[in-house]
Amino acid sequence: MRRAFLFLALSLVATGCERLVERQIEQNLRRADASVLDSQALQVVLCGTGSPIADPERASACTAVIAGGHFFLVDAGPGSWEQVDLANLPTGALEGVFLTHFHSDHIGDLGEATTQSWIAGRARPLDVYGPPGVAKIVDGLSLVYAADVDARVAHHGDSYMPRAAAGALAHETPLGPDADASAVVFDRDGLRVTMFRVDHQPVEPAVGYRFDWKGRSVVVSGDTRKSASLIKHAKGADLLVHEVLDPALTGRAVATAQRLGMERLAKLAGDIPSYHTTPHEVGEVAEQAGVAHLVLTHLVPPPANPVVRRGFETGAAERFGGEITIGEDGMRFALDPDD
Repeated sequence: MRRAFLFLALSLVATGCERLVERQIEQNLRRADASVLDSQALQVVLCGTGSPIADPERASACTAVIAGGHFFLVDAGPGSWEQVDLANLPTGALEGVFLTHFHSDHIGDLGEATTQSWIAGRARPLDVYGPPGVAKIVDGLSLVYAADVDARVAHHGDSYMPRAAAGALAHETPLGPDADASAVVFDRDGLRVTMFRVDHQPVEPAVGYRFDWKGRSVVVSGDTRKSASLIKHAKGADLLVHEVLDPALTGRAVATAQRLGMERLAKLAGDIPSYHTTPHEVGEVAEQAGVAHLVLTHLVPPPANPVVRRGFETGAAERFGGEITIGEDGMRFALDPDD
């Protein structure tokens, strides 16, 4: 009798475990939220708020923007594709990537974005937009990933992994000579995306993007020092996602490197502030542009403790009276249509 009872108990436990495993598998397989494509809101998901400095809490530059059934990324820095996937975004519906410039911390996961969205079911080549130079990057990645594409098509068959949908298609847009030059690079179904020049010298080209949808707007700065062009093109934006660097803290790192005899590191770190934007300057940009909400991203150094976070936030708040958010990977913002 006791043996029969133990057998029954173990059978019930095993059945419960099987159901738990099955439920978990089903949740994982169905976690992508395609409903975001049907929303009438202009949606933003931060998928990479870090910088080239290693940070276990942050991937490198990447911002997802979704509106009117269109799903785009602005930049695809190292580690960002994992954040896109963990945000339960419908990865197979990724339509394109807008590149701000060609530093490695902004393009390092472009290959993953291209390949993994194809695996997830993307039905046509991924559109990659940006200034001149995009075609060279896309062509290079097609060579790097050619063997991967061949293997997947051979393994699964073209009906499941269509070769015609693999890879990316470059869309280069040159800008005029003016410091505030701009161009509309996407205009469909009520969603308009404008590319504009920013100042990341000596890096050239470098651009930011403005997304306009049903009376709401989001601007992503890319990497830049304080830019009059960005102020112009961010006028009245509901959300400004802007890079930031705290020179006081990076200066201390330079001084420490010099004291330790690490001259090369001190030189490289000492050069960085010259083409980024300080917390005070970010606040000035937001105030002068009249934006409603400022989101800080590409945070240098990583805000690993309250002191660093307070330096970013209070510095910007001294010049900007609106809402300020220190960006974190996975943060979401939704702007309902302005009826």
